[in-house]
Amino acid sequence: MSKIKSYSEFINEGRSRYDGIASKLTKDVFKKWIADWKSGKSISSVMEQIEIKDLEFDLTATLYFDKVEGTKIKGFEVIGSTGADGRDEDDEGDYQTPFITIDFAINTEWLPGYWQDVYMNLADCMRHEIEHITQDGGEHGNYRPGKPNEDDSLMRRLIKAGMLPEYHYLILPKEVDANLQGLRFEAKKRKEPMVDAINRYLDIKGLSTEEREEVLDQWRIRAKQIGGIPSF
Repeated sequence: MSKIKSYSEFINEGRSRYDGIASKLTKDVFKKWIADWKSGKSISSVMEQIEIKDLEFDLTATLYFDKVEGTKIKGFEVIGSTGADGRDEDDEGDYQTPFITIDFAINTEWLPGYWQDVYMNLADCMRHEIEHITQDGGEHGNYRPGKPNEDDSLMRRLIKAGMLPEYHYLILPKEVDANLQGLRFEAKKRKEPMVDAINRYLDIKGLSTEEREEVLDQWRIRAKQIGGIPSF
């Protein structure tokens, strides 16, 4: 009788595969960004159509140099348009291919010294957004059983409107999984303990001590359920 894989084994098998995809895309995008910076371009953009077994999405990854829509960049920024939509249909109910959008911006005075940090942020973001792709898109074959796929659009709107505390975004089930996988991947790339990646990420969120502990408690509970996530 063939051995039936446990949930943890199933998830870990997919994790290794998605890490590999994230690594390749991160390297491809990063190479293009550096080449375009060297050639003096003001914007560097990469567009890819990913179609492999059980995974299909479009990727657009853009790095703006010095300005975004006329606004000068003071340092390095992850622009708010960064995100993923793993659904098979858009808001109007029309068919769509799931997609990832990554929009970064940097003041070129920070280069080349900040390139390593750009790369690490890109790695985290890429893996984070790929995780979102696997939380939906059943018709494309993207959804992986056991991952959170409940519609949380209302909660997101309430948070954005200020009707719920901003830190609640970090404990939305879909965001918990995506943050765990993205930060795990970044820590792996940096060859550092995962707790260092998590602390660096949460340090910029402006959370109170109580909010931070609530986020960490929820993340630790989910990390144990997923399995294979380094302790933090």
